[in-house]
Amino acid sequence: MILLATLLLLIYVAFSGLILSQIYKGNTAYLLLYIICFLPFYSVFQLIIFNAFENTLLVNSIKYSKDFIFYSSFILFLLGSNKSILQRTFSFSTLDKLILIFLMLVIIYLIIPLGEANFLSKLIYAKNIFLIGILYFFGRNSNFKIENWNLVLKILISLSLFAFLISFLESLVGIHLHSFLGYSEYNLVINDIDPQGNFGLNWSFEGQGAVPRYASFFADPLEFSASLILFFAISIWVFIHSKFKEIKLLSLFLALIIVFSFFLSFSRASMFSAILMLVFGLYLSRNYTIIFSSLFIVIVGFVYVYFFSSDDLRFFIQDTITFQNTSSLGHLIEWIEGLLSIYENPFGVGLAMSGNASGVDQSIKIGGENQFLIYGVQMGVISMIIYSLILFKSIFNSAKLYLKSDNINYKSVGFITSLTKFGLLIPLFTANAELYLFVALFSWYLVGQSERLYNTKL
Repeated sequence: MILLATLLLLIYVAFSGLILSQIYKGNTAYLLLYIICFLPFYSVFQLIIFNAFENTLLVNSIKYSKDFIFYSSFILFLLGSNKSILQRTFSFSTLDKLILIFLMLVIIYLIIPLGEANFLSKLIYAKNIFLIGILYFFGRNSNFKIENWNLVLKILISLSLFAFLISFLESLVGIHLHSFLGYSEYNLVINDIDPQGNFGLNWSFEGQGAVPRYASFFADPLEFSASLILFFAISIWVFIHSKFKEIKLLSLFLALIIVFSFFLSFSRASMFSAILMLVFGLYLSRNYTIIFSSLFIVIVGFVYVYFFSSDDLRFFIQDTITFQNTSSLGHLIEWIEGLLSIYENPFGVGLAMSGNASGVDQSIKIGGENQFLIYGVQMGVISMIIYSLILFKSIFNSAKLYLKSDNINYKSVGFITSLTKFGLLIPLFTANAELYLFVALFSWYLVGQSERLYNTKL
């Protein structure tokens, strides 16, 4: 284990050095390579390093190296030009302005003395939110060679297959990869969180009745299932738009593997999102006949499962819909707590006072199972409205890029971006989903790239 950890650490140092050197030379698209090649393995990499060396300094160095890469690249982007930032002219779209307003709101709530959280906690929380803006504006301003987009898709498809393989092996053996890598000890030492659940990990690794939920090489099953939304969007794109029968069959096989992965991670929110994504993708591509056929199949499948499946599965569906399921009831309680706080404090109670992000003291937090309510609790109703408008505009503009562009690569970026952000809406209602580093940051980079193409190429 020590030899493997040492090798992986050396590879990461070399990889990070390559990324930084290229970004500092002006090749900002290399940030995308860092996101798709490292962030999916971000948590498991830390587990391996901690398990081998039991050194918190090394683990923290990995965490802060990520922030250093993002923030130093952004600072260089702002200050590295021959022209002073005050001399440069910027053309802001509506989406640009909405994101800037949201980030300014974060700065205001970071500065004002509001809430029980200390300033360091607020700073850590604000840092995480600002990553959204950083990745968006990198995508918005990157001269990404669109010809390389197919390479990015191939890497993501390979990633989805590898993730399925790991989770499938987990299910065959009946042991979580995280248990093997010492997740419990890591969580206790690094995050001061005791082991939870029947598997000694945390509750997200199991469903009702202690049914295991697998995370593959992602941080937890919820992040795995959210990442599957991106992979599913790619499979839908390839299936709908490929002109070759062999490619269509391969994309259908990929989609089936991803659907099976959904069941291995067993997130009801992501499963429901996948159905809505399929309908939305078919609607955008004007495959109306397939929409009705798919809906018919889904309805027949639901009726069959509800009336002819085992009692356990039927009761599970009933409990989920009526919020009698333990997980669903937990969501409902958190939502009510958040809504009451927003009603009583429409201007918010302060940063780092809701959710599960680093910097949030769980002893004082209010709510946390809904990304919209989390922002509303902390920064008031206005933040919820702005965040909702950002998401709506992101989906709308990306969809328009797909519909209006004649370039197949541009259409691909718009289609996959709009489906991914649309599919992530349901997980945003049930979790602190902006914490899922890989899919969150990659999707915001895509939103920025879509906005760039939408405003300059149409």
